[in-house]
Amino acid sequence: MVLCVMVLIALPAVGEKPTVLVKLSVDELKQALAADRDKPDADVAQELLNMELTERLSTVELMRLKATLPGSKAQEALVALADLSGLLDPPAAEIPGDAMPDGTAAHKMLAQVVNYVNTTLLQLPNLIAVRDTIGYEDRPAQDIQQATALVSLSYMPLHVTGTSSVTVTYRDRKEVIDEGGAKVKKRGPAVQGLETRGVFGPILNVVLANALKGKITWGHWEKGPGGMEAVFRYAVPKEKSDDKVQFCCVSGGVDGQTGSQTDWQVFSELAAYHGEIAFDPVTGTILRITLDAEMPPGDLVSTAGIFVEYGPVEIGGKTYTCPLKSVSILKAHTEEPPVGLHMTSIYKGQPKTFLNDSAFGPYRRFGSETRILTDDSVVPNQPSGPAPADAPYAAPSRAPTH
Repeated sequence: MVLCVMVLIALPAVGEKPTVLVKLSVDELKQALAADRDKPDADVAQELLNMELTERLSTVELMRLKATLPGSKAQEALVALADLSGLLDPPAAEIPGDAMPDGTAAHKMLAQVVNYVNTTLLQLPNLIAVRDTIGYEDRPAQDIQQATALVSLSYMPLHVTGTSSVTVTYRDRKEVIDEGGAKVKKRGPAVQGLETRGVFGPILNVVLANALKGKITWGHWEKGPGGMEAVFRYAVPKEKSDDKVQFCCVSGGVDGQTGSQTDWQVFSELAAYHGEIAFDPVTGTILRITLDAEMPPGDLVSTAGIFVEYGPVEIGGKTYTCPLKSVSILKAHTEEPPVGLHMTSIYKGQPKTFLNDSAFGPYRRFGSETRILTDDSVVPNQPSGPAPADAPYAAPSRAPTH
């Protein structure tokens, strides 16, 4: 399981102070959007970009609010705002006051979760899905020394920098992404972007294995779209972690003759992390998982997190629980350097935020199927025999994130 971003980074210069964001609850966000109902799309988008939620905005609530917005700019801004809240606790109204389970009941539920990961996931068929991703970035205020002048760039809040659509194959319990057939659209300067791997089986296997070696505690009950959900909290120390945060690339020096950056290196940090596992308390089916890395103070990467939401998907006439949505967030110091400054030990600028919002589907089985019919059962003018490998299978309706 790897969360990484590919961007050249170097020492920041002094720039203007970042915009102060307005913090508000989910209810306050709803009130603000209701008051903005008659405003133009661009104005609503700008207001949303200057907000920060103090509670998690659920995907169901996101889709409801998104439908009330005046246009695509406000919708993109709302998605980014909701995604950034994904590692927070939900509003108090979504946490029932039911009594926590006793030790025996909690242990039984944990055993069901372990059994789900070790057994049920192994029964997933070989499958193919499309992963549609929207990439967001912000731009910290910075000064860039160019050939003829010092150029000052003002702060720019999170905005869409590109979209991509790739095919993800899950075969023999391994995840493979077909980058060759990717459809990618960029807005503004081309960047390598944030990359997340292991959303299908690997993230669940790794997190649960690490958590069992770390600490797992009861969290709370939670109201989910399909009913009551149970939530465990976990914490994994660095010495028992398999979570590696990688960031490309860090300059190791400057060429004395040309003044150009040299010796670019990949930043790689094995990190402690914590998060939550939301699951069906009856079956142990995992419905949502979060991972929040604990980066050392002063590191080039200050934040690295991911959450994945799962739901029912029909594949070949059977229903399976598969990823519906994933969000990856990474913050790192990435400003361009003044000429001659390169020491990685003094990166102190405002961090740059990278955010990927991905939706999965439609799902279909990988391979082909064969139907054997007797002469009496053949329907005239209807094909029989192998179906094409790319024959689509219907997926239930889901809440797209964009």
